Amino acid sequence: MEFIQNSYKFHKVNRIFGLDLARAGAIALVVLAHAHQGSQEIGIYGVELFFALSGFLIGGILYRCVPEEGRWTFAGVTNFWQRRWWRTLPAYYLFLVVAVIHHGLRGEVPEGGWGALLSYLVFIPNLMSPNEVFYDVSWSLCVEEAFYLLFPLSVLVIHRISESRKVAFLGALLLFAFVPPLLREWAFLEYPAPQARVMTLPRLDAIAFGVAMAVAEQVFSLPSRQRWGLATVGGVLLMGTVFAHFLSRPIAEAEGFFRGALATMPLAFALCMPLLGTWNALPGWLERVRPIVTTISLWSYSIYLSHHMILMAVVSWFGESREGLAMKLLAKVIGLILVLVVSRFVYRHFETRFTRRRPAERHCADPSRTAARTVEM
Repeated sequence: MEFIQNSYKFHKVNRIFGLDLARAGAIALVVLAHAHQGSQEIGIYGVELFFALSGFLIGGILYRCVPEEGRWTFAGVTNFWQRRWWRTLPAYYLFLVVAVIHHGLRGEVPEGGWGALLSYLVFIPNLMSPNEVFYDVSWSLCVEEAFYLLFPLSVLVIHRISESRKVAFLGALLLFAFVPPLLREWAFLEYPAPQARVMTLPRLDAIAFGVAMAVAEQVFSLPSRQRWGLATVGGVLLMGTVFAHFLSRPIAEAEGFFRGALATMPLAFALCMPLLGTWNALPGWLERVRPIVTTISLWSYSIYLSHHMILMAVVSWFGESREGLAMKLLAKVIGLILVLVVSRFVYRHFETRFTRRRPAERHCADPSRTAARTVEM
């Protein structure tokens, strides 16, 4: 507990408990899905929660970076990209190297040979096809990186035409709300439904839902009653999805479930984000939970990247002895402890060092266009 407290004290500034809780809950669901074979399906909800949360956070950042006056410039887009890449790429590539070593020692190679690693370097192994088991957690990061790349470009193009921030975001959101579902329908025709879930281009709408909520919050300054209303709708939608999940088992054969759930899950979570984004006060007796939630949230990226390989490695160490209940539990406990230790180390001594190298956030409006608009007004 001491190292959790120390990490919390160092990074507690500007944290929002509700969003930290969402991130910690998401990573808990994903880790549980990989640690316990009978819980594999709940990991789907964890990833969809990550998508909604990521879209909400990125949407708020991107919206304030696009100027209200003048045209947004390509320099603004590259500033956004640089800030995201310094945050996400170093740890991703670190664990890609770990994955190469891990699978190489097990005699496993990527589909297509080691040359196929190039697709992982540029985030396209699952562009329009399912990801394989090699560096398996990378599929969701490919979705996120593709969104970071394509969505700001769409906003830039529409903003250049309309010179309106609201129109630019509305146009981009409509584009990302309609095109990915159409691609998903093609994927359902070509692949089993669970494999369509882990493709990049057909899943970009999942992050767009979170962006839409962030933009709505910025544009309409949502009062508390509306935030509660959105969260209530999201909760009902999520409960309906869970109910449909249980009715659709075995889920591997439930194409109908996936057709609906791949939209309703991230949408339901996204609807809860405006409310979670205002939840920071806790009663005194619950304050002791805050450091744990915040710390797990801070480590969540490293946990996500490392946990599956560590859990598989620990299980293999136990060999056939893990068939017994006691040894199976021991292997999982050791694996989870190692995940936390490794993630803490990577976060503090690797992730944060690269994050500090990010350039400052800039709006990057075209000054000549801004001046012209000012004269006209």
